[in-house]
Amino acid sequence: MKTTRQPRLLLQILLIAGLSMAASMLPGRVLAAEEDVSQNDPSRWYQLDDTPALHYRNLLKEARAAYTQARQECNMLTDATKISCRKDARQHYQDDKARAKRILKLLSNQ
Repeated sequence: MKTTRQPRLLLQILLIAGLSMAASMLPGRVLAAEEDVSQNDPSRWYQLDDTPALHYRNLLKEARAAYTQARQECNMLTDATKISCRKDARQHYQDDKARAKRILKLLSNQ
């Protein structure tokens, strides 16, 4: 009698485990976080950069921000690698500025 109860018990355990796993995958009630509407969006978010000069200025701002972030990451390195990291960051900044100038030239000629 034990030999017939064991497979049946095992089947029941597997069925319960499977159902509980399936139930855990069902989505529960999800609530969105409340939006803080007490502050307006900054006006700069809605200023277009539709002229070549404004687009160029935006590219330079992004290049400076990337350079600043790269320098901050370099400061976390050891002294031996910090120098080469700063050199690479400066080179990338120069490349970004040169790319911005090329884009300005292309947009101005259109």
